[in-house]
Amino acid sequence: MNHQDFFSGDLIRCHNQVKADVRFQDGALPHAVGTHCFQVVRACREVSRSVDGFGWTYNHAAMIAYWRGHFYVDYLSDPVSEHVPPSQTLIARSKDGARWTKPVVLFPPASVLSAPYIGPKKELLTKELVECVMHQRMSFFVSSDDRLLATGFYGIAPDHTIAPNNGYGAGRVVREVYEDFTFSPIYFLRFNEKGGYTRENTGNYPHYTESGDPGFVKACDELLSNRLVTQQMWEEERLDKEFFTQPGAEALSYYTAPDGDVIGVYKKSLVTSSPDKGETWTPLKVNNSIETSTGKVWGQRTSDGRYALAYNPTTDSAHRWPIAVISGDNGRDFDNLLAVTPEVSPHKYAGLYKNLGPQYIRGIVEQNPQPRDGKMWLAYTVNKEDVWVSAVPVPLRGAETEELKEDFTGRQPSGFAEGWNLYSPLWSPVRVEKAPDGRGCLALWDSDPYDRCRAMRVFPAKEAFTAQIELSADGKDDRTAFTVDVQDDRGCPALRFYFRNDGMVIVKNGGRYDEFCAYEKGKPLTVTLRGNRYRNRYTVELAQNGKTAKAGFNFNLSVKSLERILFTSKTTLPFNTLEDCGKWGDLGDLEAADVPLSMGKMEIYRVCVSDLSLEEEI
Repeated sequence: MNHQDFFSGDLIRCHNQVKADVRFQDGALPHAVGTHCFQVVRACREVSRSVDGFGWTYNHAAMIAYWRGHFYVDYLSDPVSEHVPPSQTLIARSKDGARWTKPVVLFPPASVLSAPYIGPKKELLTKELVECVMHQRMSFFVSSDDRLLATGFYGIAPDHTIAPNNGYGAGRVVREVYEDFTFSPIYFLRFNEKGGYTRENTGNYPHYTESGDPGFVKACDELLSNRLVTQQMWEEERLDKEFFTQPGAEALSYYTAPDGDVIGVYKKSLVTSSPDKGETWTPLKVNNSIETSTGKVWGQRTSDGRYALAYNPTTDSAHRWPIAVISGDNGRDFDNLLAVTPEVSPHKYAGLYKNLGPQYIRGIVEQNPQPRDGKMWLAYTVNKEDVWVSAVPVPLRGAETEELKEDFTGRQPSGFAEGWNLYSPLWSPVRVEKAPDGRGCLALWDSDPYDRCRAMRVFPAKEAFTAQIELSADGKDDRTAFTVDVQDDRGCPALRFYFRNDGMVIVKNGGRYDEFCAYEKGKPLTVTLRGNRYRNRYTVELAQNGKTAKAGFNFNLSVKSLERILFTSKTTLPFNTLEDCGKWGDLGDLEAADVPLSMGKMEIYRVCVSDLSLEEEI
């Protein structure tokens, strides 16, 4: 039986002519060209330095919406570990998706009576009140009269081994988000009556029908009448057999195919379809070509009329990397797997059930408003501690046809550099801004002890190339080393050099690092590179203040072609490997993870890459 015959009966068929090699954190995949990754929340235990003012280090289950010109992201937060209260939901918003407001509490910690609880390990609930654990598989809903609702679920976990989405929690809450980023009072959308909690014994918040705002009540009614939206609530309220049209699974994502069928995708590669917008569903079936595990899968129709799935292309649930996208025309057949996330910063803070990697991807559901830029916007968390969004340009592609001739000097400040792949942590941002001399530049900043910023540009594949780069580098800490790589399409760095903080340029030469020449920190300089993949040689020429240094070096890795140039603020990170596991809380805390470094900066003014004759000496 061949590949196509084996999967022929599946609703979704990922042909995967290229598979992810998860020994590498980007799967050694081509990257989705032009993707920008922005950090919304950087976990930090030191309260004074934490972006949300709490210092809680378990952050997870991010959701995203776009409404009235702003992006919204909410997420769950616990002090240390998953399933261990207190627990709350926070929300942030952004005008452009690059710069986010301080997160504020959307649903605060809550306690309910323990007596009504009928779930497992009830004997552990020895006090009158039990602290709830937040959970959510859906959050944002925009009504037909343009009201934005956000929901969450107050679950119950007698100890950390009991998941709060098992059907026995207190109920689902809702509030309206207003245009000025204030909120309505909190109401229960649904008391979890089948799990023992009713309006009579759960007095934290009133039922939504008791609101004095008829428009809010109408919007809640509309949400509850939408079978596709409510099917996402199944696992938390699964004891209610009448409310749901299908016994579901975990983390439903859905999209409408060209023939009108709604395709539903759950965790663990489970797929179903509905011909009538969720009134009836086909039986759940594992579609094995979606090679994933317990991370979420996100599916959507993209702005070019095609379809995309985003997921962790690995069956290793403990190591959820990378987030990758795969696309197709008919909503059922997909190929051309591309990395969205370029790498994974290390797990910083100990905690239970903290699977490693970027995970739990959610996009903007199809019935909600879509951003005007036409990009595929995804929200997710990294190591269950940092909250991120990615903007993926459409159409999805992993290669470039236009030559690289970039001049930032006339550009206006922006969080975006179209055509570039940016990775921008809060403590190490990358953005277009004005240099002190008034010129525009792509600025790479770095003060994060365990992360780095990245700016990568894909260019047409070349066997021999020349590149000219105008930049300045000013590192402030020994751990900061502004680095330039030229790579193949899988990320193999054939050549590398970096700017050491003592004023020396270091070049990697056949696998070892050699001192090349001195440079003046913070002052513009020009680097000219020439390389040939057949000769496995390259030259570096650096000009600054009327002085020039030039030397030849050996490639560090042999490659079939050169296809991308990468600028980073550190040469390497202390990456987690496939031998590390974050589930049992024994990885520990990284030393001084709360303490930023002295801020260093690289400014990139111009980059040009072109073909070089194969016959030219290197």
